[in-house]
Amino acid sequence: MLNSTITVNSRRKEIVELAANKALELTLLPSGFWFHQDIRDNFYYAIHLFAYCTDKEFECSWNVEQCKKGKEIALDMIMRVLLLQEKNPQDSMYGHWPLNLGSNPAAAKPHPLPVELMGCLLILFHNKYQTELPREVNHYCSQAILNIYKSNVYRQPLKHMNHHESKHTSLKLLLGHLFNDLKLLEEGLQSANYMLQHIKQFGFKEYGALPWYFHWIQSFTCVWEVVEHSEVRTAMNDLLEHLWKLRADYYLKGTWAGPHSRQWPHDAPKDKNTLLDYIQFGDFPLPNEIVRLEGSALFTYKVADEIVQDSVNRTKPEEIMRKIQFANVDGNVEKEVHTYVYIEPDFAVGGIYERVNEFDNEQHRWDITLPLTEGTANSVNQAFFFHPGEKYILGDERHESSFGEVMFYKNMVMQLWPVPEGDQEVFPSIAGCLPKGEWIFEDVSGYGRAGDSYITFQLMNKYNIEERKDRHSITSQFTSGWNGVIMEAVSCKNALSLGIVSLDAFILAMKEKNQACFSHACSLTDSTDKLTAVYTTLCNDVIEFSVDRLGNIERLINGGKHSFSGYKIK
Repeated sequence: MLNSTITVNSRRKEIVELAANKALELTLLPSGFWFHQDIRDNFYYAIHLFAYCTDKEFECSWNVEQCKKGKEIALDMIMRVLLLQEKNPQDSMYGHWPLNLGSNPAAAKPHPLPVELMGCLLILFHNKYQTELPREVNHYCSQAILNIYKSNVYRQPLKHMNHHESKHTSLKLLLGHLFNDLKLLEEGLQSANYMLQHIKQFGFKEYGALPWYFHWIQSFTCVWEVVEHSEVRTAMNDLLEHLWKLRADYYLKGTWAGPHSRQWPHDAPKDKNTLLDYIQFGDFPLPNEIVRLEGSALFTYKVADEIVQDSVNRTKPEEIMRKIQFANVDGNVEKEVHTYVYIEPDFAVGGIYERVNEFDNEQHRWDITLPLTEGTANSVNQAFFFHPGEKYILGDERHESSFGEVMFYKNMVMQLWPVPEGDQEVFPSIAGCLPKGEWIFEDVSGYGRAGDSYITFQLMNKYNIEERKDRHSITSQFTSGWNGVIMEAVSCKNALSLGIVSLDAFILAMKEKNQACFSHACSLTDSTDKLTAVYTTLCNDVIEFSVDRLGNIERLINGGKHSFSGYKIK
């Protein structure tokens, strides 16, 4: 089985070996650190390097001399990180570490972020390996943990119900256990139980935010690994099972299908933050790069077999329709959103209906996701279009504008964009990203085979295309302040059952069903213009979608009105 204890541990060994080898390849800067941009990366590589050289479980393949050298490098790096903690109890940043080390690490100012997850992982690391550590390093680890305990780092009440608070809660549980502080332990337990109850009642509002989702997972896993208190153990089992079930729902061979509340460059247009997924699911190739190491290989927690098997052995299409309510600890619902994902074994299509202005404008509305396979090794695995907005930089396929409405139906997605004409602040075109493959590009449409799927897109306006090393990039200008796109995907296996044996046959089949998909009209009564898209899918479903400049939206599926009635909180 893919996630038996033996196979999970063997994949942990692969990841710790990958991390250790990469640690030795890193260039030591004059300061003695590998990284200045983020202090945490120094610690994460060092603890993996130490574990690989020390822990017999990992069956290090290096010789004695290599192990000794690796261990020395790891210990030196761990010490360098520990020494930068603010140790003055009178300082408001007592217990914290700097984030960016600048040109002079010794002068770098403390920052509130590093201690959140790094503190949890420090406690886990020390708990695992304190008997293997030299006396001095052991002392500094213990002192750093004591500083965290005595500080106000974690003494934050629940408010926003987000990843920061999941890590504060984990620190309360870890520190309460280590220092036999029963009041703190109970406070952490109550917070953990409340957070799970809140997620079940309102949904997970940090949907698809991989780095932060995995911070929830990792911080609570540290508690699961360290704290043996029975009630805490039960709470962690419940939390981790729920979080991993949520992750598994959107899992497709190393990818997170569907929308992302926040998306980093390592999430789009290719899923790269995959180490924890590789360990637990293991149905895609071993990653050859590390974009976020954190505590990946140090956890012994194993996701339940049934959760893994349901995700890696998908045999039929599945629609996931979820409602999420944005509420803080007081339970007051500020907004409600609806996410839709259609998953088959060879691709997924999905996104979110509502535009949400997330931090740094990092919301990603929708895409077609291809699984990570040997075939996608040199290509992006996501296909999508978007209208660039605030913080957009050419070449970075993120940061969408607030314009545009969407519609999803099974393996098809539409988006229509009305933008103010003549507004110089508005980006003049939409942008698209397509994986490498066999493509035929025409005036306003394109047809391709990527991996084991066919993909087509239809645009309202003509477009330009640039072939890049790992993708095709598209730009399409607005016409009279309008543009639109329709995309559909079908597996080659399902296409074959419809008599489609090649890309040429796919093109012919799609052209028989759709010619001019977009129509633009202006009302004679109030001069309001409206864009309508009508599209017939490969399975002969007729989808009609219209948007006008007053914000009126109509979505029809085979003549019937689209409804959110089937969307549930889960």
